[in-house]
Amino acid sequence: MQRLGEGLIRQPQRLLLALGAWHLTFWVLAPMLGYAMLPLDTLEALAWGKEWQWGYYKHPPLGAWLAEIAFRVSGGRVEALYLLAQAVLLLCLYYVWKTARLSLDPVRAALATAVLGGSYFHTVLVPNFNMNTLQLPLWAGLGYHFLRALDGRRAHWWPFALFCALAILAKYSSLLIVATCGLILFATAEGRAQLRRPEPWLAGLLCLVLLGPHVLWLSEHWRLPWSYLAGFEAQGEPGLAGHVLEPLRFALAGAIALLGSAALFLTVSDRGGLWPRPQREDLILLALVLGPLLLTLLYGAIGGGRLKSTWAFPFYSLVGVLAFRLLPTRVDAARAGRFALVLAALSLLISGLHLGYKLASDRSKTAFDGRTLALAAQQAWRERFDTALPIVAGDHIHTAIVAAYAPDRPSMLIEGDFAKSSWLRPQDLARGAVLVCPAGRECPALDTATSAERIELSIDRRAFVLHILPPRR
Repeated sequence: MQRLGEGLIRQPQRLLLALGAWHLTFWVLAPMLGYAMLPLDTLEALAWGKEWQWGYYKHPPLGAWLAEIAFRVSGGRVEALYLLAQAVLLLCLYYVWKTARLSLDPVRAALATAVLGGSYFHTVLVPNFNMNTLQLPLWAGLGYHFLRALDGRRAHWWPFALFCALAILAKYSSLLIVATCGLILFATAEGRAQLRRPEPWLAGLLCLVLLGPHVLWLSEHWRLPWSYLAGFEAQGEPGLAGHVLEPLRFALAGAIALLGSAALFLTVSDRGGLWPRPQREDLILLALVLGPLLLTLLYGAIGGGRLKSTWAFPFYSLVGVLAFRLLPTRVDAARAGRFALVLAALSLLISGLHLGYKLASDRSKTAFDGRTLALAAQQAWRERFDTALPIVAGDHIHTAIVAAYAPDRPSMLIEGDFAKSSWLRPQDLARGAVLVCPAGRECPALDTATSAERIELSIDRRAFVLHILPPRR
């Protein structure tokens, strides 16, 4: 352990390289070999991306576009999305390291970054490429360039504007970090000094220009994401449970997700040491970490709706940097070696538990053989018609599975709702479609469904009904 620690003291970047290599091996290969299908959010992003829209009924377009690009660059391999997810995580770690180096020595900066190896948000959930995962590097990069710009490095306002736009194009909740930065600008002397310069205002204008096409899309389709968000409010509990207990549960879930990171930090904490004197930079960093959380808790307390724990995905990437800035630490060869060993043990434990669950549990959402369902739907179509399957209709789960896995890559008609599937029009059903329904559930209503041929099939002990809607000549 002593020799390991001495090596890390001399070359702390080795720790981050090892962590990155682990993500590019285990967290790519394990899902490829251990998942029966991609996570649902990833399938949805891939199914949306082929349509190249400026927005989708749940989210802005960036995640779907990146999923489609990864799919095409890889030659049509859906497994490329696992690699994309880890590339996103590595970019997050890079920006956390860059932020840590603004105020910490190389060894502490490496440790402050590597504590994320114990975070639930940065390990178990990352194989699922979705809009939450995509926010990780965008928030980290946004925070880094904001800190540099606030420090008087005016050139950083331009990448800050770019990251703001990209973050919002990834998920609307990125407005939380953008709003936090805005509050910091107006509430601090450094921020007000910057506002007397033209760069922040020009950067804001650049951000709005980059968002312009999506804003135009929203002007016509704003009810779609608004209804999706309102659905979470409808799931909230009345009274005290919704307005008080739900926000507390959300905050507690975030803290529990960081227990592994806390265990890593404890290996180098110095409980008897002198506490660092907080600087103004620490308060700004604290605001970047806690600002989005507090705004979310305020939203939950007022609205009383359900707060999904995964919304906190990007909140805590800088928590290690903050801990090393505000809490006493002692980093020597022995403690650095202990940190590395605990990180290795945690990585193996988290990875083993995750893979064991995925392989052994029928409750895992990735345990279903979605590819077989997609091929069955396409084969049923191809046996009757000499054209590619144009449309798959059904709920958002099974349409995404078929649209992503079927070689014909049909467009998805979600719940028979042309508003949610804005890339389709009712007249497109003249080309025909396959309606996929789990047996025993009500199918989405389609005008032509009554004349459809009905096929029953079973996949992974789940029964389905396919309704073949023929083309209209």
